[in-house]
Amino acid sequence: MSRLGYFIPLPGFDRRLMPENYLSFVSGSVDELGDLSPELKLSLFQLGISPQIAASILMQVLCHVVPSLVKLRKEGLDGHEKIKSYIWWISLGFAIVEALVLSCYSLPYSIYASSHRVKHVMFTTWFLVCGAMTMTWICDKITESGFGQGSSLIICVSILTGYTDTLYKMLIQLSGSSVSWWPYVLTVLGVFTVVTMWAVVVTEGCRKIKLQYYGFKLASAARDNSPITEVEPYIPFNINPSGMQPVLTTSYLLAFPSIVASILGSSFWEHVKDILNPDTTRGAEPWVYYSIYAFFVFLFNIFDIANMPKEIADYLNKMGARIPNIKPGKATIEYLTKIQASTRFWGGLLLSVLATSSSILDHYLRRVNEGFSIGFTSILIIVGSIIELRRSYQAYNVMPSLRKALRGYGL
Repeated sequence: MSRLGYFIPLPGFDRRLMPENYLSFVSGSVDELGDLSPELKLSLFQLGISPQIAASILMQVLCHVVPSLVKLRKEGLDGHEKIKSYIWWISLGFAIVEALVLSCYSLPYSIYASSHRVKHVMFTTWFLVCGAMTMTWICDKITESGFGQGSSLIICVSILTGYTDTLYKMLIQLSGSSVSWWPYVLTVLGVFTVVTMWAVVVTEGCRKIKLQYYGFKLASAARDNSPITEVEPYIPFNINPSGMQPVLTTSYLLAFPSIVASILGSSFWEHVKDILNPDTTRGAEPWVYYSIYAFFVFLFNIFDIANMPKEIADYLNKMGARIPNIKPGKATIEYLTKIQASTRFWGGLLLSVLATSSSILDHYLRRVNEGFSIGFTSILIIVGSIIELRRSYQAYNVMPSLRKALRGYGL
């Protein structure tokens, strides 16, 4: 369903006059994530999930700046639900602004521009906003159903769709080359394996905090015929709980100056665009872009909208558990906050190194392969999405055993 809207054309445009690369920047297409440009120019889903990504970035910043949002962030899951509703409304605002800009920018290709200019802009804006909010709704439904980050899965589907064209170009190039292509293929496969393994470690890595119960055994250990296997109780603090979302957010954020420069034609934004282009030295050296890229990946990983230590501490008190050598209450909250900050720091550092290395490899292969590469950064998104799906599958498999165990206890 998320791909269907890219094949529905917006009415009233003569697409024969549009150049090949027209509006590729508006779709949020970034080189690190592969070819994500829509199959049809000016389609219903032309804006994609860019309004939602922009709203998420803005809210992550505001939750650490605005006092009322800082207080709301500390309220746990209830506050997190309110923040999600704010993100939806901000996404709507961004969608309206982007749709208006795109509608006005595309007027030269409209067949109704001479007679019904205002009406055409209004109808085009309406269709684009509906398409963008439909994508936001799909992402929210995927996230709420427990299948991982909806935006990451949508991007994953787009990446896999674009891989067919990339593989075709690569096979054409290798078949037409007189040099032996086995070393090149083996090198790419080796780097692909290393990047995938590193991505799995970063996504799955966690720190386990042991728990201690108040003088009684777990229910699963009290009965020999229990279908639930007894395990040592602990709290897992993932070093990268948001998966590859920081990489996706950073890629869209650094593509924003390019979008603004293409629309406004301002010399200032053109200069910023050159600075954030590692393929040229007109604005700055490539290391400047990679440093900015690594910094934002690290920053978005340690940003935390949901403040979970207080919720975890309250839940431990309710279930009669504690952390060894740590007093319940305020001391537990402070200890969990310290552990969370530490794991986020090292997780952000590892993820930023991985994402920056993948970006460097992508740009190098793009220069060598005449404008295309296999997309190691996109591999990170795919690996993170697959791991999220696997976790959801395991959780659903546990439910029948859990229901059976509860029936055995008469619950």
